[in-house]
Amino acid sequence: MQNTFQTLFYPNSNNHIDTLAAPFQTLPPVIQDALLSRRRIILMANNPSITQTKLEALLQPTDMLVLFNDFIHADFLATHKLAKTLPKLLFFRQIGDSLLHFGLPPRSNNVTAITQMSQHAALGILLSNTPYQFPTPADDPKSDDDPVTKERVVKIPETLANLLHSDKHCRVLSEQHTVVADYPSFRHIHSSAPTSGFLLYRLLLAARMHVRQLQPDAAPLQLLMLGFNDSDKTAHFWEGHNWAFEREELAAPPSHVDVIRQY
Repeated sequence: MQNTFQTLFYPNSNNHIDTLAAPFQTLPPVIQDALLSRRRIILMANNPSITQTKLEALLQPTDMLVLFNDFIHADFLATHKLAKTLPKLLFFRQIGDSLLHFGLPPRSNNVTAITQMSQHAALGILLSNTPYQFPTPADDPKSDDDPVTKERVVKIPETLANLLHSDKHCRVLSEQHTVVADYPSFRHIHSSAPTSGFLLYRLLLAARMHVRQLQPDAAPLQLLMLGFNDSDKTAHFWEGHNWAFEREELAAPPSHVDVIRQY
């Protein structure tokens, strides 16, 4: 029996064309345009086993990068000769029901590197559930979880503020988007939802099908899940995510999807 995603987004669905366009149009327009010239989308987890040396060997000029929250190797990705030229989609997840998003002020962030990135290549931003509220440290309900240091940027500079206010560069993505309508969340856990990686995987899986409709003669877009390990080796296995469901799906990915766990 097909799950909801398969029913909605694979070719045997009667409303296939319309439902594939919707995830594509959820993306910031600057990323929609970039996808039409890409060959591979790399979703990069914040996994310490991903080194800059490995990235140098992996990255290709026709890649697009998807980065999450307070992502790793920010300076490398903003300044490396090849990496800085690649289009990038940044995803920042809302922290519970607060005014905050992981990876943006006043929490730990790569604001300086993000500003640099925007000067070299197409940069898109997805914010989960709600627009960025430009919060202050006083708006952080659990500031002890991420104490502010003197090095941290606590206020968004004008260049990035303009991107966050731009419909061309920035969109809001619901954690209950149609692409995860079949996701078995836990009703007894508040804010239970897919992991950031799985949500973006599903969204881009559907979006690339629409790219194929727009460019039927082009080679299918490749998706690479980089560093999404499937065993409990980090401190980020929150019980509100259905890890078993996600692992089962990624254990047998569809064609043109590769998974490099790195562990």
